[in-house]
Amino acid sequence: MRKMLLLLLLCVSAAAWAQTRIDQFPAGVVRLTEGWRYQKGDNPAWAAADFNDSGWQKLAPQRNDDCAPACWYRLRVELPPHHGPLAFFLEASQGVSEVYIDGRRAGDLHFLPWWLEREALEHVLPIAGDKGAVVLAIRVHVPRIADDPYEATKLGASIGSPEAAQWESDLNRQERLLDFVLSGAVNLAIVIAGAGVLLLFLTQRGQREYLWLGLYLVLLGSSFLMLSGSNDAIVPGIANDLFGDPAIYLFIVAQVEFTYAFIGRRLNRAWRLYEGLLLLGVVGAVLCATGVVTSDVYFFFESAVTLPAAIALPLVLLYWSRRGNHEARLLIVPSLFPAAGVIITNLPQFAGDLGWDVNWLTRPLYLWGDIPLFGYDLADLIFLLAIGVVMFFRFSRLSEEQARSVAEMSAAREIQRQLVPAALPTVPGCQLEAVYLPAAEVGGDFYQVLPQPDGSWLILVGDVSGKGLKAAMTGALAIGSLRTLAAEMVSPALLLTRLNRQMVAAQQGGFITCLCASIAADGKIALANAGHLLPYRNGEEVQLEGSLPLGVWEGETYEQTTLELYPGDRITLLTDGVVEAQSADELFGFERTRELSQDSAASIAAAAQLFGQQDDITVLTLMFLPVAELKV
Repeated sequence: MRKMLLLLLLCVSAAAWAQTRIDQFPAGVVRLTEGWRYQKGDNPAWAAADFNDSGWQKLAPQRNDDCAPACWYRLRVELPPHHGPLAFFLEASQGVSEVYIDGRRAGDLHFLPWWLEREALEHVLPIAGDKGAVVLAIRVHVPRIADDPYEATKLGASIGSPEAAQWESDLNRQERLLDFVLSGAVNLAIVIAGAGVLLLFLTQRGQREYLWLGLYLVLLGSSFLMLSGSNDAIVPGIANDLFGDPAIYLFIVAQVEFTYAFIGRRLNRAWRLYEGLLLLGVVGAVLCATGVVTSDVYFFFESAVTLPAAIALPLVLLYWSRRGNHEARLLIVPSLFPAAGVIITNLPQFAGDLGWDVNWLTRPLYLWGDIPLFGYDLADLIFLLAIGVVMFFRFSRLSEEQARSVAEMSAAREIQRQLVPAALPTVPGCQLEAVYLPAAEVGGDFYQVLPQPDGSWLILVGDVSGKGLKAAMTGALAIGSLRTLAAEMVSPALLLTRLNRQMVAAQQGGFITCLCASIAADGKIALANAGHLLPYRNGEEVQLEGSLPLGVWEGETYEQTTLELYPGDRITLLTDGVVEAQSADELFGFERTRELSQDSAASIAAAAQLFGQQDDITVLTLMFLPVAELKV
């Protein structure tokens, strides 16, 4: 008898613990935190209102960390008499829970495919009739891709009037949305800024740092936008699992590329291998999202792969800044904030797995009204402002350099008009043709046909070292000097000798190869060469004494060779842009040039250009004909 009484007392005690008694309802709701029974496993029969759960474990949903792969919670709530209409307010993850009230499934809570699951949402479940007690049973399936099963199965339950329950639901929804507001705004601003930088790159394709910075910002902002959105149940968890997480590795690749492009350095092999490892991380994120790899294993992999960049990039910038790289110095401070964001995001979970308590990192730094400001959001915001300042000064400097370059090119093109005459003069007894094809906007080739007081004509073809304004100015200086010398009736050899001294004295820093010819009306032609390609006569090279280019050594002297031209003889002068034309696997070369040397200037230039122009191409041809033949 004593044993029976003792057993009865134990059952009564257990039953008393397995329920919550409410004597009266306040103006709001009553939170249901005590009296819960918990059982791991899954059996639909456990939903029944009369099911005996006295043997279940005593555990409230808010404290459970052992629910995988499924579990049940039950609570019997004793209600006061004449309580009026009631409703449960339940906060539960979408797609992983079912709720039963007195054995009947309630509300729109039901299991969904894993790609539709999301964090806890608000649910108001009406309680039918004027009952003295109600049994609440909650069935939970842990998501197979949950990063934290404890968070995935965490439930919050309250009971009160329908108005109070709805008010509680609205308040919870408002808090959840306010948690997202600032983080969402910051990351959306980062995405928009990245899109703006990508548009800037479309106008300045030569600045590849704009491409990588734009990709970095778009991926960074959208990744954390998906993380915040999934944490606050704005978007399904799959948005972060299949996009937000993989984007982490991609934005780190973009960050590395941007950093090195910004400071004007090339990535070494170690960084290339690291980028390959980051791309493998994209595969790892997908494997974790689909349940192939456990979340714990994946998290340690993610931390091991992403943290090195957060630490190493600022150190790389510090190293290059100490070596005098001004661009690296500008980027050091902005690079620290993404690193801080990564550490703040990953360290709490990493430390938690090791038993350390650093949850203070996850608490808001500041409350702006009801809107919290978290550390990682502040780090991202400061980074956006800092990189904006840096890129503003960078863009201003590049714009000034480009404006200066445009002005220089405009001046160089104006000078170029002096180096290459718009039209050839008529030379009695000769038929002239010239073609000039620059490889860039402003080339270094020139040619001139100048009259001399005795009726002869001076013909020059030259090539100035370098390109752009400096080459054009060097060529203009040479043209000005040789026009003065041509008026003094000097021979080609003496003209080159004196021109060389003037070029050395001017200290322009470059040199000029030049071929000078003086042709008389009777067909006598004198030639002198300053380091230039040999001319061709009727398809054969004319052998001339070799000498240094102009502007190399002040003491250089030049020799002169005189030839007699006969009617129909053709002289071809050209620059090295012809022989140095290059296809995929060979040069145009001297042999092809010799074979074509009797063709027209236009044919020779077109053949070299079609073969593969690498440098400026200039061709000038002269055919000697008696004056009488020219008149026919």
